[in-house]
Amino acid sequence: MRTWAESEAVANKLIVDCVRLQGVSVDRIPLRRRWVLDDAGVHGAHVVDGAIDLDLEVTAAGSSFVAAGRVTGEWAAECRRCLEEVRGPIDTALREVFEWEPTDGETWPIVDQRIDVGPAVRETAILALPLAPLCSLDCAGPVPDRFPTGPAAAQPDDADV
Repeated sequence: MRTWAESEAVANKLIVDCVRLQGVSVDRIPLRRRWVLDDAGVHGAHVVDGAIDLDLEVTAAGSSFVAAGRVTGEWAAECRRCLEEVRGPIDTALREVFEWEPTDGETWPIVDQRIDVGPAVRETAILALPLAPLCSLDCAGPVPDRFPTGPAAAQPDDADV
């Protein structure tokens, strides 16, 4: 039988075995690690290198389980005015409930006596991305010479030279 850590490493998932938490051996399982998300972005903003740092604990709460802690990382996107790259921190709380009979849109499922924290972490990270980032509040927008709006200047023809 695989241990929780082996299952996690093999599939690059955040799987927690509920049986360990229901027994008397442990009362919480820590999830402290860097985790790489696949395709972690929305509307041009993305998680830098897809890497998220987790500082979570999974605990039993009656017949359900709670994953709680912090999700941190860095995002990058284009400034909505000047189109230069802008970066910022991701630092958000995560608190999700996992149940045997989940409520659609409110709690996450327990499947085969395991919970997969990965989808909740991914959702939390993506929701932390900015929709319309600015490099600064006083950003004046693009430099006019970089994005000309008039007709292109006439170039001399080889025959004219």
